[in-house]
Amino acid sequence: MPERMCGYSFAKENFMKSSNREDGWLTGRLYCNREDKRVMIKRPQSEFGYTMNLGNKWTWIFHIVFVIIIVILVNVL
Repeated sequence: MPERMCGYSFAKENFMKSSNREDGWLTGRLYCNREDKRVMIKRPQSEFGYTMNLGNKWTWIFHIVFVIIIVILVNVL
């Protein structure tokens, strides 16, 4: 039976330990939790490093605006 997280389905036995999936962590580096309102998340078991919550709409808006700015700068310069 496939599990669903952030609109994607993953095979339960092939993906990760269930405790990490339930916390919202995918592969230990990506975080996707639609119920969590934070945009920036500190990585667990890391002295430094943050990741963005892929389940938050503001994360996607930030990424789209960032890509648009880069495309404009590349075309102008």
